[in-house]
Amino acid sequence: MSTERKEKSLWDIAVNKRQEIEIKNNGESIEGKNNHFSEELSILILGSKGSGKSTIVLRFLDKDENPKPTVALDYTFGRRAKSHNMQRDIGHIWELGGGTFLSNLIEVPLKEETICTSSVLIVVDLSKPNELWLTLEVLLKSTRSAIDKLLSEIKNKNPSLANEIQEKAWKRFGDNHVDKSFLDPFPIPLGIVGTKYDIFQDFDPEKRKMISRTLRFIAHSNGAHLQYFSSKAEGLITRTRALFGGLLFRTQTSKAISIDHNKPIIVPAGQDNFAQIGPPPITNEELSKLTGKRPYDLWKAAFATVFPEENYKDKLKNDDITHNAQYAELAVDAVRAQKDEDMERLKRQEEKKNKTFLRGGKRA
Repeated sequence: MSTERKEKSLWDIAVNKRQEIEIKNNGESIEGKNNHFSEELSILILGSKGSGKSTIVLRFLDKDENPKPTVALDYTFGRRAKSHNMQRDIGHIWELGGGTFLSNLIEVPLKEETICTSSVLIVVDLSKPNELWLTLEVLLKSTRSAIDKLLSEIKNKNPSLANEIQEKAWKRFGDNHVDKSFLDPFPIPLGIVGTKYDIFQDFDPEKRKMISRTLRFIAHSNGAHLQYFSSKAEGLITRTRALFGGLLFRTQTSKAISIDHNKPIIVPAGQDNFAQIGPPPITNEELSKLTGKRPYDLWKAAFATVFPEENYKDKLKNDDITHNAQYAELAVDAVRAQKDEDMERLKRQEEKKNKTFLRGGKRA
């Protein structure tokens, strides 16, 4: 009597292997022994308009394309093989366009379901130092506010998870850091990248020093990685790709350090300290006016003396894509213009009523 031999395909073997792993691990978490299953992680990239956010994403994904302006919130993804097995981690990449104008969209990718697997990368343009402080201040504040709101909601439902997130923030930075009592590490992994180093390196040495020390202060205060980037320097592209991948996939980041302002700055989170950074370069006269202020306020004042901040309202208007001719729509713009005129007319009517009321009040 003949017997029929049934051969197993590679797919059958893979399915059986997966079932064996599931039974063996009995549903253990990804952060435990079960590292065989794929993870889904996210990174949110935001920064100044035209700073090179899309270029960094394309370089990380190894795509030879010309970057296009990001209108609002752009999405793409990448994959990473998990060692020798067939599973691959998925990295969700969210890029926020519009500079500081659309910072309210931060809450779209940063949600309660994703907060534990999300990271943030803020990109600033080193060639435009007058916009640098404003960009960092607005985006850091908006992002931290959104995360704090989420953590507050999580704390009400699951206090232990909220505490775990905070503990991991200190662990990434360093539990025993000399500056621990002066710091408030970002709740999730954070990186700051200064772009267009090829232009920045031709700045006056004292200006380079001021910018670099300021960025080191802000990065260190928030427990962030700091790194310079240029699309024209292969070494900086490689380092930034490594940082991007480390933030996105939670892999080990480089421990290399460079704090010489005459060279590209590279400072991993927790590897700097306030003593090395030094005090803000501010005169005694200016210091006396700022007595009692936080170190943050001192650095802001010092930076503004060298690089006066651009008008905030003008900056927001420039970031507002509704004023961009690239997105012009004749019918829509005509209605918008009419509505703007109606609004201005109503404002003038209200102002006239208020003045009439005040004059009547005086006669009484």
